[in-house]
Amino acid sequence: MSATNVGYQIAQYFTVAAMAAVVFDYCLTLPQEVQLIWGKKWGVIRITFTLTRYATLMGTAMTTYAAVTDRSRSKYTSCATFNDVSYGSHLISIIAAEGLLIFRTLAFWHQNKKLMVWLLVLAAFSILGAVGVPKVVNALHFNNPPVANRTSCLFGSGKVSVIQYGFLIIYELVLMILTIYKRFSFYKGTRGRLATILYRDGMIYMTCIIMTSFANILIAVVIPGTYSNILDAPQLVIHGVLASRILFNLRHEGHRSDSAIIDEIFPMADMRRTPEGHSVVFVNTNPGSIKG
Repeated sequence: MSATNVGYQIAQYFTVAAMAAVVFDYCLTLPQEVQLIWGKKWGVIRITFTLTRYATLMGTAMTTYAAVTDRSRSKYTSCATFNDVSYGSHLISIIAAEGLLIFRTLAFWHQNKKLMVWLLVLAAFSILGAVGVPKVVNALHFNNPPVANRTSCLFGSGKVSVIQYGFLIIYELVLMILTIYKRFSFYKGTRGRLATILYRDGMIYMTCIIMTSFANILIAVVIPGTYSNILDAPQLVIHGVLASRILFNLRHEGHRSDSAIIDEIFPMADMRRTPEGHSVVFVNTNPGSIKG
């Protein structure tokens, strides 16, 4: 077996494994989705969650199909439409997952409106950069290997993907810095369960995404192109699964405390100072509050 075939085969194994993981997670969490999400009013959070959940499934399924199907035969004259739909599902899934993480960060920052505007502007810049810069690079023929061709039916991607992962890492680092800063400037000594969940889940999520993105950059730069899609599907699955888990964990905690986290997603925080330090009261639209 040639080195080229080995590269494609390893990428296939990783892709199929990612597909199995997302299906397994979906089966595990479907009862939670039915109980905690279905039947709730449609709002920005439910729409974002639904896009994250099902665009991830769609994108992973299409990537798996591309990996295991021999599309190099003559009947596949062009795979442009398939590639565009697959790319679109990947983009929607990652943007929606980042949207859930933005909501989580805003909750940690007590729904700070200035921060919300700043994060949305930075998100728009990052999306435009991640989508536009690679197109400019390809148009200038800086990166034009066969696997990077839009109409190609080969399973792989070009080195230009480094740019996309770079923008993603920068945005995740910004969110991580904001979370760490708020954790030690405001929540230090806080024993609130929701605050702990927000911080713990967010840090796990961002660390996994940053590490996977770095790995993808190294693969694109150092390893031959036939290995380029090794972590493509796994990164998509990590985004979708962990973002959904953050919401499930918060909703589960809120459900136990009779909170309206799904309807108002993350409750507003009212800071109160005590002799021991800061105390946080999470206020919701239902009677009662969750105290930290």
